Amino acid sequence: MQNLYEILTRYGLYYKLNLSVDLNEFIDKIKLFENHWVQYNPRKNIKRYGLSLTSLDGGMSGYPDLDSIKEYNELNNLELEEIDFKEKTIAWDLVSSCLDIFDPDIARTHVIKQPFGGMFPPHRDEYSREILSYRLFIPIKNCNPPNNYFILDERILHFDYGHVYFIDTCKEHTVFTTVGESMFVVVNMKLSEKSVDTVLSNLAVS
Repeated sequence: MQNLYEILTRYGLYYKLNLSVDLNEFIDKIKLFENHWVQYNPRKNIKRYGLSLTSLDGGMSGYPDLDSIKEYNELNNLELEEIDFKEKTIAWDLVSSCLDIFDPDIARTHVIKQPFGGMFPPHRDEYSREILSYRLFIPIKNCNPPNNYFILDERILHFDYGHVYFIDTCKEHTVFTTVGESMFVVVNMKLSEKSVDTVLSNLAVS
């Protein structure tokens, strides 16, 4: 499995794929779920809100799929992984056009919106020897400087809105919103030969 992740990172810390959502359609459809936003990682007093696109049971409560899995496991003596959150919610249609191609390897996926002051402090998404999943990212709104800064391994990232990106989040990274409200989709994908082949067959030409 480790070799599969090394194949993904062979092409860069982050890179764009030839997969995208229709931004106008996405922004129009997400209005239908205005009452489903919940505090992301509710144990932290940080302005971040999540909308579940997958969950443990296909529900939209955000519990526990928008919590810290690590902290939730410790409190409840469980061993949940990103790949356990694979049931699609009623909001899945927001990203189905660009992510259904990865079935059945789609794992914990959600939309995040961050108002001014919202942030993800410096962290890494993996600390274990065995990597079971990797991250894809879809920038929707205000994800580039000066509105928002995504810093990966001391590098400020720039995105084309609506496109799917691979990001090596084993590297230290931080995200913070400085102007307006940013919105993006975080996708966890099961690390498998099929999903890696799908990424590689959809690499965008710069």
